[in-house]
Amino acid sequence: MTLTIILIAAITFGLLKRRNHNPVAQQLVRQLPEFIDAVVLLMFSGSTPAQALIAAPTWLEPPLHQIVNDVAQQLSRGNRFSECVTALRGPIGPPAFPLVEALLSADRDGQSIASVLDRLSNESRAQRRRQLDADIRRLPVRLTIPLVCCILPSFVLLGVVPMIATALVHLGRS
Repeated sequence: MTLTIILIAAITFGLLKRRNHNPVAQQLVRQLPEFIDAVVLLMFSGSTPAQALIAAPTWLEPPLHQIVNDVAQQLSRGNRFSECVTALRGPIGPPAFPLVEALLSADRDGQSIASVLDRLSNESRAQRRRQLDADIRRLPVRLTIPLVCCILPSFVLLGVVPMIATALVHLGRS
């Protein structure tokens, strides 16, 4: 019984370790809609894209806060907007590409990107909802191992073993 529990625990640990191979990247993807919403809000309030990026870290949590704060500091030091925004691509990765491209086109063309950012914000929120739905659908599968390893053995120990012990005691008296 002990060997079985150890084996199941090792398999579970291996699966969880493999599944969460890069938790920081997953956290960045989950925080990206808040970042986009902050930039959209600041742009709609009349800020320029550079001002929006400088003010956005106020509403973000780590690790995205640190990444955007680094970009904001570069902008405050006078670095070119396009270089600073392009620096967002590396740490955040492909999910940030549409936002980076929209900000770069606004800087390059001087056009209003409010509608583009609004659409991007809606798409990122829809993506977050789809991800949460997928996580919820995987939850019963993840709970099977704790059910089998913890609840069923405790049921056997608390429910079946006393009945068997009582039956054996009564058989021993006969």
